[in-house]
Amino acid sequence: MDKNKEILNQQKRQNQLKSEVIEIKKRLPTFIIGFIFFTFISLYFLEDKFYQFFGNSVNFFRTIIIFLGLFSLFFIFRSYSKIKKKQKESKLIGAKLYKLMKLEIDEENE
Repeated sequence: MDKNKEILNQQKRQNQLKSEVIEIKKRLPTFIIGFIFFTFISLYFLEDKFYQFFGNSVNFFRTIIIFLGLFSLFFIFRSYSKIKKKQKESKLIGAKLYKLMKLEIDEENE
């Protein structure tokens, strides 16, 4: 009976990890597009202050493009590492479940 509870707990954890991975993958484009939209809105309202700080529009656009690119790469890398970590943990749980269920079947046959 104790093995059955452990198997159920492991299966719940594995399903939870899989759903978290799916949710991260769904949210990734939304966050990037939201950040880009927020940047453009802030540029519109704070245009004078940005222009005084950067001097001309060419330097301003270069800086914004570099900033958006770096932020997007950082966010994608962070999400990718979270996904890989959760998938690895899910895979380990799957291996544990296989061993638990395999041992349970062998005990019944004997």
